[in-house]
Amino acid sequence: MNNLIDLVKSVTVNPLFRLLGKYLEKKHFTDKPIFIAASPRSGTTLLLSILGAHPDIYAIPLQTYAFNKWTPVRNRNYKHFPTRIDRLYRYFVYHKIKPGVTRWCEKTPRHIQSIPQIVDYYNHQVKIIHIIRDGRDVAVSSHPKHTGRHYWVPINRWVKDVKLGLQFKNEPFMHTVYYEKLVSDHINETKKIFAFLEENYTDSVENWVRETNIKKSIHWKEKVQNVHTKAIGRWQAEEHKNKMEEFHNNKAAVQLLNELGYK
Repeated sequence: MNNLIDLVKSVTVNPLFRLLGKYLEKKHFTDKPIFIAASPRSGTTLLLSILGAHPDIYAIPLQTYAFNKWTPVRNRNYKHFPTRIDRLYRYFVYHKIKPGVTRWCEKTPRHIQSIPQIVDYYNHQVKIIHIIRDGRDVAVSSHPKHTGRHYWVPINRWVKDVKLGLQFKNEPFMHTVYYEKLVSDHINETKKIFAFLEENYTDSVENWVRETNIKKSIHWKEKVQNVHTKAIGRWQAEEHKNKMEEFHNNKAAVQLLNELGYK
């Protein structure tokens, strides 16, 4: 019975959302979409919240996973179609789009694994921000959805995702930002981000904690708060000793850490 329901949804509901969602996208958004991609637990939600304060940007609070599965196509201007794009369009349909916005911004860390397909699908008319965080802090980071000591991101996942993003660091559609710089030199780094996006650094961005539409998230333990450096160097705590031994025994992780300039 469940398989039948899924079949009906795929045949009737998804095409409807795609049609209506595509209409809403064309109606409201005239500028290049923005993707935030990275290894998980690297500061993507923080960055989304900052961008969500800009009057031209419609920040989508949820991770859509709309661009992590693709179907090859022919006779199109692109080589692959995002088979889950209705997940993006559903948000446009079910939620009010604030007046005046010209582009949407989405953050699903796993989309770092689909950069070539995303760029091809949007014919290079897209902006992607790759945020990098010290792999040791990523490795010891827990997730608010889990209680107790639970390490969320496997070390090899950090290595894989960061390397995938770095392949495109010199492309005009890509901007790389380091989490540590974003929180320690916030204004300058934020200005660089908006320069890359070709957007003005507005008063609302200056007061992003108050102005953003991303006030809370399942990825935060608390509601939105101003940037701080408290999360830098957490890997040095004694409780993470065994995890750090595992990290430093991973040659690929240590090599990448050194290449990125972390001490």
